[in-house]
Amino acid sequence: MKRFATTFGRKDGQAVILVVVAMSILLIGALGLAIDGGQMYAHRQMAQAAADAAAQAGIMSIFDGTNATSAHPFGTGTPPIASSTCTTADGRTPCVYARNNGFGGTAADTVTLSFPATVSGVTLSSASVPAFAVTVQRTLRTGLIRFIGAASTVTITAKATAGLVSAVSPSCIYALDPSAQNAFKATNGATVALNGCGIAVDSSNSDALTVSGNSTVTASAISVAGGVSISGGGSTTPAPTTGAASVPDPFASLPSPVVGACDHTNYSPGFGTWALTPGTYCGGINISNGATATFAAGTYIIKGGTLSLIGGTTDTGSGVMFYLTGTNASYGSVNISNGAIVTFSGPASGPYMGVVFYQDRTITSAVGATFSGGVSMKLTGTLYFPTTSVTFSNGSSVSNVYTAIVAKQVAFTGGTSLQYDATGLKTGLFSQAVALVQ
Repeated sequence: MKRFATTFGRKDGQAVILVVVAMSILLIGALGLAIDGGQMYAHRQMAQAAADAAAQAGIMSIFDGTNATSAHPFGTGTPPIASSTCTTADGRTPCVYARNNGFGGTAADTVTLSFPATVSGVTLSSASVPAFAVTVQRTLRTGLIRFIGAASTVTITAKATAGLVSAVSPSCIYALDPSAQNAFKATNGATVALNGCGIAVDSSNSDALTVSGNSTVTASAISVAGGVSISGGGSTTPAPTTGAASVPDPFASLPSPVVGACDHTNYSPGFGTWALTPGTYCGGINISNGATATFAAGTYIIKGGTLSLIGGTTDTGSGVMFYLTGTNASYGSVNISNGAIVTFSGPASGPYMGVVFYQDRTITSAVGATFSGGVSMKLTGTLYFPTTSVTFSNGSSVSNVYTAIVAKQVAFTGGTSLQYDATGLKTGLFSQAVALVQ
């Protein structure tokens, strides 16, 4: 019997076609991932650069105050401040910077401005607007990866946060003289209590700091560039650190106010109740004989003569700053004495924030600021006398308020208690810088 053979055809060619198709899809997918992935990465990097630039420009504007004064304000009002989105022709500083870096000029982009009050892991300034964030988004059309099932568009996002970071000075008494003996001195039973802050003495003299006559000095730290002399029952807590590095003047960059023409000359109204306004007082201010004086907020320029508050007067002023200037021959500094009751606080904002007394740096007079004769003072702010001395004596005292002293030399023969200003806003003893924080 003859066997019949049945042939169904070869399948080898079909398998090759399937392999080719599969490999083609894989190659297209790999090529698509490479092209579209590279595009997304490049745009992501550019978006981050744009967000960084916009955030830094925005926080710099906030730091300088131009965010409120420009023709296109932002970040103003009472916090919390709502976020907002830039338009394609927005004139606000961060929007302009984002657009200059290639983002925000078309409907494909979204640039959002926001104002976080806190940033994780970062200590921000206590300013009303301490941080500023910019989020940049762009919608991109995909290419070859759509052939393997990917979406036709993809959104890339970048965010940058810039902040105002600050550091508060650990000291509330600075003696700036680089070489004087007794640059800091406490004698004749003086009690100096600094609650939470330290003393920095820049003098390299072997007796830069002197404590004697049963005087006591208490501070969080006492650093002295030179040496110390403690005798006659005097004591310090803690023991001073000698040979320390000198500390720079914390107000060295503080601008001087413009001294205008005289608004008043030899102002001395006598007994009564008086209301004073900011201006230039040539020949000084003399409040005496039990008078009551109220100083309106602002800058008082004492051009020659003395700011003299004596003889049982009552003197008050909130947000005041006294600039003491003149020639070396006419300069009279500050004299608060003979039972005066004085309550002053420095400005709460602006370039002179926290500064109550500001002595012109060009003055080299030997006349120092004196607080003596049973006066009672609440001076909230800094007493800044960079080239002259400050002396507390004969029962004068500063109550437990936020007070700092920055002077060429500092001397005590009376009780003084100063409270540490942990924010630096009451005394102005803080530094503030701008940084990308996230």
